[in-house]
Amino acid sequence: MTSGLLLAVTGIGGGAPGEVVPSAVAAPLPGAVIKIDLSGWKLSIPVKNSKGTPTLLEPATPVAPWMVPDANGSLVFWAPSSGGVTTENSNHPRTELDSLKNFPAGSSGQIHTLHATVAVHQEPQDGKGIILGQIHGADSISSVSFVMLRYQRGQVYVSVKQVQKGSKTTNYPLANGVPLNTPFDFGISDMGNGNLVFSITRNGRILRVPAVVPAVFKGATVRFQAGSYQQSDKPAGPLDGGKVTFHKLAEMPVTPSPGTAPRVPAPAATPAPVAPAPIGVAP
Repeated sequence: MTSGLLLAVTGIGGGAPGEVVPSAVAAPLPGAVIKIDLSGWKLSIPVKNSKGTPTLLEPATPVAPWMVPDANGSLVFWAPSSGGVTTENSNHPRTELDSLKNFPAGSSGQIHTLHATVAVHQEPQDGKGIILGQIHGADSISSVSFVMLRYQRGQVYVSVKQVQKGSKTTNYPLANGVPLNTPFDFGISDMGNGNLVFSITRNGRILRVPAVVPAVFKGATVRFQAGSYQQSDKPAGPLDGGKVTFHKLAEMPVTPSPGTAPRVPAPAATPAPVAPAPIGVAP
């Protein structure tokens, strides 16, 4: 767990772009012991840095107004639909945690899972929704989206890109009629054997949906991302955007893929027997 140290970032509407400075409330917040372990993440916020790209905080740190702890220790994410800087290949400002752990998509022989409990409070007014969790390209394909779990007008579904260049995707519905301000659990798993599994839990009932890793992504270096990646194409002013609360967020411990035997060290070789020395002869 992390102490609720809060920072303020200037750079939108005044101040030096990308400058991170302690705010007047840069002190532990009453009751705000963060329940989410941020040590394995960096935070991307829609504030321009010296290179003109989004500011990255590594390790991730609560920063107003983008990611702040509430009184229960959950993390509240805000991303405006306009006014924030975007990544090079996106038109949508985001506030998002990026995992520091990479893995090869669909081919590691291990199960990699992102699990979260989240509630959506506000989505963009044009109804384009918010991407809450991803498996995203890393290293040489760091600008390429791969798997995207999205909340849109009460629907929760996963889009899996079928190409690295272009927009061809396959959608996998998970739920309908999910109200705002209502927590639900989701999971995104790379099974390490060429398969994916997506899950959602509501009212104690769990739904799992399988998918296949497209050949163009198999073996590619990827990572998990989570937060508020709002998708508005028609921003409706400075108060428009995506606001979500993550009550839980974690990469689960890695386990062997189904049908993969755990690796067991080979037993040490048995020493060859040594003949006893003849009596009266020193060994």
